[in-house]
Order: sequence, then structure tokens, then C-alpha cells
Amino acid sequence: MTTDPLSNTYLQQNPAPYPETGQDQITKVRALVDEILAEFTRVLPSNYVSQVPGPFYNLQFQAAAERLATFQLTAQEVFRDADYDFTRPEFLWEILGALIFPAAGINNGQPSINGDITYRDFLSRMVLLLLQGATPETVQEGVSLLDGSVIVTIVERFLGTRKPGSGWGPDDAFTFDVDVEAGGGTRFPTDPFLFQANITKVLTALKPAHAVYDVRNIFRDTFGPLFSDTATWSLTQYHYDDFRRYWLGTRSIVGTAGAILTDRTLFSEPTRSFASVRAGGTLVLTTGLNAGAYTVVSLLSFIYGTDTVQRAYTTAPSGLSGNCTVTSSNTLTDSSQNFGLAVEDEIITILAGPNAGSYRLDRLLGPNGGPVGTVGPAISVRISPSTLRLARRAFQAGTGISYEVDVDRLGMTIPQSVLGEDASEQFIL
Repeated sequence: MTTDPLSNTYLQQNPAPYPETGQDQITKVRALVDEILAEFTRVLPSNYVSQVPGPFYNLQFQAAAERLATFQLTAQEVFRDADYDFTRPEFLWEILGALIFPAAGINNGQPSINGDITYRDFLSRMVLLLLQGATPETVQEGVSLLDGSVIVTIVERFLGTRKPGSGWGPDDAFTFDVDVEAGGGTRFPTDPFLFQANITKVLTALKPAHAVYDVRNIFRDTFGPLFSDTATWSLTQYHYDDFRRYWLGTRSIVGTAGAILTDRTLFSEPTRSFASVRAGGTLVLTTGLNAGAYTVVSLLSFIYGTDTVQRAYTTAPSGLSGNCTVTSSNTLTDSSQNFGLAVEDEIITILAGPNAGSYRLDRLLGPNGGPVGTVGPAISVRISPSTLRLARRAFQAGTGISYEVDVDRLGMTIPQSVLGEDASEQFIL
């Protein structure tokens, strides 16, 4: 192996054994050389016992003793490195690394791992992977050891050859793809050239002899949120109700006490529930300057919506009063009130705040919930949707307006007159 530090990527992980240097090493070598020379002179004949460093044989003994002393001291240091968890970095490769990568001495074939602790962990994990056998799982984990921030996926092409139209054939039976994805497919791995070189060396150690691996860096197109939306479904079914009542269906709701509110895009009738009116329906006003047809955009229970501030209110005809908060788009709550005392068609009037106005109580909420006037007690109540938002602005605000609004029902919306039909035939089995 080479001893040139520049032949490796990282000086801290150079696998070549550096010679021991320093005054302490020189002193140890000198003392051991003297002991070896003394032992030589004791076993030699009397004609080879000159202590003067002049004779030629004395210089030969001196050189041999220095080489033996250096080798002995190095061997003693190696014997102390019995556990690779505590082995010195300069000897770690000879003890463990050469067993994992036997071809490391050829063309600088050892992986370059930065840092002594990281290097030790890499080699110990590689030993475990070698003992587990040459499987896609061990190859995947071995590549992951080089960079813990990447996602490694092994694609076995021979599985694809079993599927018609996969694009892979018999020539791909022994080819595997190593897909490397860094940063969610937005960047290369850290130091990509070194990473690519290390992958080749790890695959050489772990892969089956017959397998060929193709390493690919995976990149993904990323897009930010283009828009934010909410999908809702509202499904209703009227077949049963229409059959029990009137199969032609209800055509519209008619009234004379409608009101155009201040902003002139809201139409309200507190004594009615417009729950059966759907967006896209037509509201026809028949009195005053606002006379004409308007398209319904949406239904509202409160004209403003949620309001966490307590607001004073009164109700009629039951005469309840207190302070309430609007907890959702169609619910109000008064923890000190029992709305079970209200009667059917009870009207509540909020006296202040953005939701100031009159509304119809619809259903009580909670464990004793149900239609107003039939159940209770309850501190929360749902409000009927009695306000319509219009697609265009009315001419002026006002009250006492006659109106007609379409109702969304199955069946016909235009009355038809049928004469001369015997309805009794429909009730004979």
C-alpha cells in the first residue's frame, strides 16, 4: 500500500500505516537495538566480539538490529489493537478494512469516509452486512451508510420482465437499479463525485458476482400550491316526501313581509325558513321600485356569522332575554338560558353587534335537542336560514315587500290541471 497521504481523499482516514516518529520512538528503538546487539555478541565466536563500530560485520549487525527493533516495536503496537472499536486509525484498515475490501490496494480501491468515528462505524456495519449475504436489502443499507440523508431504493428489473409491456427483457434479468434520492428529489447527494466513487466500491464488496448495478440520481418536479379550495357535497332526496304529499312538488314560497337589508344584496323574511331554496333559484319581488327577478347566490342564517362577543337579545312571543354569542354560522348559545321554554316559530331579536336583527329559532341542540317548542332544556339553538344573498343589488332597502322564491323539489315546478281522471284507481290493490 502507498504511504503518500495525498493519494487518499481524507488525511484522517488514510489506510496506509504511518511509521512511528518522535523522540520517544527513537529512544525506544535505540534501547532495543542495544539489547539485540548485546544478545548477538553473546552468541558469536570470540573473533566477532568487537565493540568498536569500525568493522564491517559490526555495521551489518547494527543495521539488522535497527530493522528488527523497528519491526518488534510496531508488532507490539499492533497486538494492542485487538478490538477495532479502540484500534488506532493508522492500523484500522489493516485489521478490518482489508478483510471487507480485499482489492483496496489496487487502484486506490478503498472508500473514503471522513472522520475516524464515522469510519469505524462504517467498517463495523459493513461486517454485519457481509455476514447477512448478498441481498438487495444489504446493498440498499450499504449504500445508505455512505450518506444517511439520502433515500436508497433497489429496483430489481427481473421482476419487471415478468410483466407484459414493462420494456425490460431477458437482457435485464441480472441488472438492478440503485435509485438515490436526496432532499426529496431536489438536489445531488453531498459531494456527489466522491459519493459515486464510494458506491462503486461498496457494491463491489456487497453485490452478488453475477449482478450488475446501475446507479441513478432521482430528481422530482415540485410545485407550490396553485390554489386552495374546499369540496363539499349536499345530497337530498324528496321521493318519499313527495309521494306522501303531492307528487307534482312544491313550486315556490310566497310571502308579503320580505325585507331588503341595508347593503341591498340581502333579502330576509325572519318568519320563514328558506332551507329548501337552493343557489341558482329565482326570487321575484312584486312591489315597489325593487320589483323584478333576482338570482339567489347563497343562504344565510346570520347576516354576519360568528361573533364571540356577548350580545343582548329578546324573543317573541315567549319573552325570553339575556346575552348570547354566535358560535358558528347558524348557532347561538346562552349558557344562562333555557331555550326549551321557546315555542314553535319563536323569533329572536339580537339588539347589537354585526348580527343585529331578527331570526327564527329552528332546532335546539345538545342531549335534549329537537324541534323548538317540543324538547328541552338546551342552551344552544340553531337558527333557520331566513336570509338570501342576491346576485345583483336591489334598488333600495325596505320592508313589507311581496315576493315569490323558487323551491328546489323533485317533480314538476309548474302546476298542471288534470280533469276527468278517477284517482280512486291509485288506491286499489
